[in-house]
Amino acid sequence: MRSQSWRLWLAGGAAVLALTGCSKPAGNAVATNAAANTAVAANTAVPPPSTAADTAAVKAYLEGLYAHYKGGAEHSHFDMYQANAAEVFDADTIALLKKDSDALQGELGTIDGDWLCACQDWSNLQATVTVTSVTGDTAKAGVDFTDTGMEGQAARHNDFDLVRVNGAWRVHDITARGEQSLRTQLQAEITQLAHEFPSNGASGEDRGGGKGGE
Repeated sequence: MRSQSWRLWLAGGAAVLALTGCSKPAGNAVATNAAANTAVAANTAVPPPSTAADTAAVKAYLEGLYAHYKGGAEHSHFDMYQANAAEVFDADTIALLKKDSDALQGELGTIDGDWLCACQDWSNLQATVTVTSVTGDTAKAGVDFTDTGMEGQAARHNDFDLVRVNGAWRVHDITARGEQSLRTQLQAEITQLAHEFPSNGASGEDRGGGKGGE
């Protein structure tokens, strides 16, 4: 009898341990799934929908940039890359422009003209802005423009990626139809220069026309 009781006790204890062991992972799984669901919800938070005011603000901003290219000489002081860069670009793109300029050391690079007007000279641009989307603090828009002051000037088109910075819209990237975007071209040029002149860094030494060519 004692031997039988001992076996029954062992069997009962094993069953209890088995049940206890099975219950713990289930509890942990519930907790893990809850945490995962919370993380997914946080990472996939839907940006606030755009409003008519957001769309109007993007449109007005781009129209304001292109207004600098109307009427000729009185607006010729506008410089999208230098003096007026902060009116045009966000800080990230301004930093990329500076990095490219430092790498070029005064030589002509991928920027050989004004990307807003797709030109080096202009007379009187007429532009039509179409805002395609506004999502939170980002927006996309297209601009069709023609220089009516230059005979035979074909219509042109730019696509814009914009970001909202401290409540104001700024350009993050520009893509002319049929070309790679401004940022893509700048990044490619910086990479190429670093590959061609790895030991010179930003100094420009040993480049043709640089210190090494003197």
